[in-house]
Amino acid sequence: MVRSAYARREIEDPSLAAALEAGDTARAMAMLVEQHGDAVYAYCRRMLGDRAETDDVAQTVFVQAFQGLARVSRADQPRAWLLAIARHRCLDRLKAARRSPVTVTHDDGCAVAVAGALGDVADDDPRVRVALDDCLDQLDARTRAILVLRFHDELSYDEISALTADTAGALRVRVARALPVIRRCLESKGVRP
Repeated sequence: MVRSAYARREIEDPSLAAALEAGDTARAMAMLVEQHGDAVYAYCRRMLGDRAETDDVAQTVFVQAFQGLARVSRADQPRAWLLAIARHRCLDRLKAARRSPVTVTHDDGCAVAVAGALGDVADDDPRVRVALDDCLDQLDARTRAILVLRFHDELSYDEISALTADTAGALRVRVARALPVIRRCLESKGVRP
């Protein structure tokens, strides 16, 4: 199974640990934003697809992180902690959007699983990252979220099913239909998955 750059084991940052130990939450928060702000934004962007929604959710992630910082005494895996907050806030936003009636065209019915096939390449090459985000923007929010959960977060279909209203079988079908669409989109942008 391909592991994304976000899922790699982190090494505790001694300066972050020192700030937390000293109770300097302002300094610790600034360090978290500096070191992990781009990763949180990129994750939210892939989950949500909309820049305005992404801006709102990314800000919410750091507000919630700041509120929880007083309870954190160590910096074991700050990126994983922030991305877990981001996942939950993105899922909350997607659930709220699902309750609102939205008109979706037939062309919007596909998604983004090639992120897993690209693995670390998408995280290392900015051209691939931009192409992948462009292809993800063409998908409906539900499919995009399922693909990010499956290939970026590496959740099983059963785990995704517990987070969504879909059965594991329906999720497999949605992913199987989306993969060729994403592959063609990436190839049209000169990216070979």
